[in-house]
Amino acid sequence: MVDIAHFMITGLAMSEVGAVATRVASHWPWYITRAAGFTAAGLLILLMLSGIGQVTGLTYRFIEPVKAWVVHKTLAIALCVAIAMHVLFLVFDEFLPFTLPQIFVPFMSHYSNGTKLFGWDLRTLVMALGIFAAYCVAVVVLSSLGWINTKKKTWHQLHYLSYFVMLAVFVHALGAGSDLKYGLFREAWVAVGLVLVLAIVSRLWRARTLSKH
Repeated sequence: MVDIAHFMITGLAMSEVGAVATRVASHWPWYITRAAGFTAAGLLILLMLSGIGQVTGLTYRFIEPVKAWVVHKTLAIALCVAIAMHVLFLVFDEFLPFTLPQIFVPFMSHYSNGTKLFGWDLRTLVMALGIFAAYCVAVVVLSSLGWINTKKKTWHQLHYLSYFVMLAVFVHALGAGSDLKYGLFREAWVAVGLVLVLAIVSRLWRARTLSKH
C-alpha cells in the first residue's frame, strides 16, 4: 500500500510538473514580459532612490560620488534594456496578443486587469501611461548620456520627467499587471509607491531649501 501511495503521489507530481512545463512552453513570451516588467519596476525604483540620494547627499554616505554616478548610469541603461524586453516580447505573445500600434501608440489599446482607482476605471489610461513612460525614460536617459556636460540646463529640465515616469509606471503596473490585481504583490506595490512619494517630497524640499541660499 505504501508503494502504491508513493507511486500515485510521484505520478501526480510529475503530471503537475509536466503541466507547468507545457504552460511555460506555450506562453513563454508572456512570462518574459512579466519578468521584464518586474525587473524594470525594480530598476526604476533603485534609479529614483539613487538619484534622490545623490541630490540629498544620502547616497554619498555609502558610496563616493564618482562611483555613485557610474551606478546610477548603469541602472539607467539596464532599465532601458528591461523596458525593451517588456515591450518587444508582447509581439510574440499569443496569450494576450498586441498589435504594433497598440504597443507603440498611446490609447490604441484598452487592456487592463480591471483595477479601479477611487472608483475610476483605468482601462483608457493603463497602457497609454506605460507607453508614455517608456518614451520619457528614453528621453531622460539619452539626454543624460549626451547632454549632461554640454547642455546641462536642458538635461536638468528633462530630468524632471522622471517624476512623471514614476507616477505613470505606478498606475500602469497597478492597472495592467496580472500579479498586481490583488493580494500581497499589490499591497507591496502600493507600499513602495508611498515610500517613493516620501522620497520625492524630500528631494523637492531639498531643492526648495537650496534655492533660498
